[in-house]
Amino acid sequence: MWTYLGQNFLSDSKVRHYIADKIANLYKKSNCNVLIEIGPWKWAITRLIDQISNNFFVIEKDEQLMKNLEFRMQNWELKLKQVIWLDVLEVDVQKILKEKKLKSQKTLIVWNLPYYITSPILRKFFADWNPKFPWWIFMLQDEVGQKIKSDAKKKSYLRWLLNYWYDVTYLKMVPAKAFSPAPKVKSCLVKLEIRSVKCEIEWKKLIEFLELYSGFSRKTLGAIEKIIAKKLKNTSWKKIVENYFEIPENLKKKRLEELSWEDLGKIL
Repeated sequence: MWTYLGQNFLSDSKVRHYIADKIANLYKKSNCNVLIEIGPWKWAITRLIDQISNNFFVIEKDEQLMKNLEFRMQNWELKLKQVIWLDVLEVDVQKILKEKKLKSQKTLIVWNLPYYITSPILRKFFADWNPKFPWWIFMLQDEVGQKIKSDAKKKSYLRWLLNYWYDVTYLKMVPAKAFSPAPKVKSCLVKLEIRSVKCEIEWKKLIEFLELYSGFSRKTLGAIEKIIAKKLKNTSWKKIVENYFEIPENLKKKRLEELSWEDLGKIL
């Protein structure tokens, strides 16, 4: 096995088949009609899922894999319907689907990419936080996955944003030895499903609250409130805080990561 673009390839057969099964099950359960794979992982998963959908697209930018896939396709090992040889950050996925008369609302997106590109991809697809793609399965660094799942005890900034729109399920821890070469960290597989019940908290208020309070993760809300009061003198934020945020006394000893949606509802 070999690595490039900072990627460690998934070599464990049991894990590969586990992931493929989860993709197939979610695709069927959600009545999807489009499957998109970002970064084909040296085709470790691709060859297990390429028959799931009649509308299966692969997005890949690496020329080495381009040559490898062309060889495989010529020999009918992979019968892909569409390969897009571009950097996913430069691809207008919605435009491509629209041209083919397909809907993003019926699309499942999967990926296993170098972790340094995770944030840019999340920003690309969730930039306006108006989710256009309802279902996702992807690999993350385990430490991140533990903090974004819906039942996380310690919640990250990203966890609040993702869980506003999605039910985030931590599916499986993937050990370093499942990859070749083995990375220095554990990984995990995560599933996102669009929430059937919309969050009652106003999105704008949530963002403004998080922008103010998330920078003080180790402090209690009461302590943060005092810090912010001093910093916001004669600023436009002071009016927003006074109008929007009221920390009940029974929550002032809690940290942001300890709050529940019910707690946030009392604040916002």
